[in-house]
Amino acid sequence: MVALALARPGAHHRSVTETPLVPGPLYGLRTWVVAGERGAERLAGPQSGAPWPGGGAWLHAACARDAAHRAPAHDCVCGVHALHPDTHNARRVLASRREVAGIVECDGAVEVHAEGFRAERGRPYALVVTPMRNAALAGRLARAYGAEVVAVDGPAELADWCRERGLGLDATVVDGLLGPGATERSRQERRRRTRRLVAGLTAWLVASVILALIAAAALPDPEGPHDVFGRAGHFHIR
Repeated sequence: MVALALARPGAHHRSVTETPLVPGPLYGLRTWVVAGERGAERLAGPQSGAPWPGGGAWLHAACARDAAHRAPAHDCVCGVHALHPDTHNARRVLASRREVAGIVECDGAVEVHAEGFRAERGRPYALVVTPMRNAALAGRLARAYGAEVVAVDGPAELADWCRERGLGLDATVVDGLLGPGATERSRQERRRRTRRLVAGLTAWLVASVILALIAAAALPDPEGPHDVFGRAGHFHIR
């Protein structure tokens, strides 16, 4: 990971470390939840539930753990979170059916990671609509935030849309900031985590079936006359 500050021509931002400044603003993928009544909906953070200001205003991040330090702080989780706009991350945000997927514009101090970044401030830049999404809701939210609506068929098209407009950091730039091979190492670790999760779930299912079979085998068959109740009714077995 590396901490840096975004710089616009003629603007002056305090760098978090001695690393070079990156031309700002910086864009990434993320999701929001929807809060409020129909017609007055607002975007809110999925974890904090805090509403984002509308009308193009910036959300300035603050640390819920320690208000004394500036967000994003190293070795903390504070800041506006976003993912680099590649196909894998596009798939992740579009898979969140209960949340609104979109593109966030960030500025100020930023800490870059292999999969994404945390920023000092952010605001919705675009909201994403797929054939399975509520386009009317996305339109109302886009108007409230001064954002645009992006209609795509799937993750690859969303990643292409961002790449064609120069939005976000690609793998080459991320590797230049974090070191050669940082993106690929992150992808390999992500695949290992997925395999471990699948293996764990499979082992749990197999163990559950074995325990159920052992329990069924250990139960003795009822002897003598007894009653059986089922959907077909009540039966007396002699």
